[in-house]
Amino acid sequence: MRSPFRSSMRMGTPMWTVGPRVLENTLFVIMILALSVEFIRVVSDGNPAGGWVSLLLSAAGVASIRTFPPFALVCISAGPIAGALLGWDPITTWSVACFAALILALRGLPAVLTGVVVSVAVLTASGVAGGSIVPSVNPGASIGAFAALVTTTAGSSIRAHRKYWFELERRTHDAVSTRAAAVDRAIAEERVNIARDLHDSVGHHIAVVSMHLGSAEVHLPSGADAARIDLDKARAGVQAVLRETQQILTVLRVDGESDSSAPTADHHRITELVATYRAAGMEIESSVPEEDREMSPSASAAAFRIVQESLTNAHRHGAGAVSLTITVPDEGEVVIEIVNVRSRNGSSGTTGGGRGLVGMRERATSIGGTLDAKAEGELFWVRATLPLDGRPAR
Repeated sequence: MRSPFRSSMRMGTPMWTVGPRVLENTLFVIMILALSVEFIRVVSDGNPAGGWVSLLLSAAGVASIRTFPPFALVCISAGPIAGALLGWDPITTWSVACFAALILALRGLPAVLTGVVVSVAVLTASGVAGGSIVPSVNPGASIGAFAALVTTTAGSSIRAHRKYWFELERRTHDAVSTRAAAVDRAIAEERVNIARDLHDSVGHHIAVVSMHLGSAEVHLPSGADAARIDLDKARAGVQAVLRETQQILTVLRVDGESDSSAPTADHHRITELVATYRAAGMEIESSVPEEDREMSPSASAAAFRIVQESLTNAHRHGAGAVSLTITVPDEGEVVIEIVNVRSRNGSSGTTGGGRGLVGMRERATSIGGTLDAKAEGELFWVRATLPLDGRPAR
């Protein structure tokens, strides 16, 4: 089991609020030493009845603090009073009562009840022993009562601080767990979206291959029966793959989510995507290379979705113009950079508590690319580097 002491220390909890057992044990040692001295004093003074009654009641109260706190409160309060009424000086037993009150409050006994009962008991015992409770005549009475209130308040304060820090730790742990669960859920949802996009792209190419195989079978010369059989089997296999991918799509869309109006995830349509955002009122400065670079289906879908998500974030959380730059520095990768001005409320340009960035980063890493996002002054930057061949990351 995890130690609350260690957990609280990691949270930066003050030392004096995290060691109740150490504090209790220290006070128990002090009280036992005080009662031992009182025992020697009673024996050396001829075993007076008042001394023995006071000592036994206080000892019973100390012994029952952890097992039966209400009984302990009664005993430690009655000990000084009984001793004073029987002619015994209660200074030791009311001191023990003050220490016991701290422990009782620390262990959860109502602080008001404990403080009032012990302070009244100490005040009464000192008043009986000294003949008065007037401070100018018997200052020990008021000092003892005040000490009882102080120790009880200290125990209650320590308990309250411990509860506060443990509750703070619990809430922090819950917040971290909730955030981690949200990120995991966003990653899972984005992976489903990636699978859908891949299905659409791969399914299209499979259908094209099937048509070419059928066309090749038709154009075979007579007598090429063996080749015709092979082509027929190949076309049947391709059609089986197409059916399986359609079944996969059905499974992925069990929630009924099927937006037929959404644009196809293809990098060739980025220019068209930018145009739709401009038509919606966004000011976009774009630099998209005219050269039509071929990209794998996964890389093509990732490029489109990253641009789409970035422009959506800029529209929702940005202010002013947006800069979109797509470059192909070499034959092996494409670099996408989107920069927008952040709104005055300090939004970082993310949606759903950062889930938009999580999805874009998952897109990039799923094909072996990278994505960085950062806020810099009034600007928010998104920079993605994607391999053209879209190989899965290892």
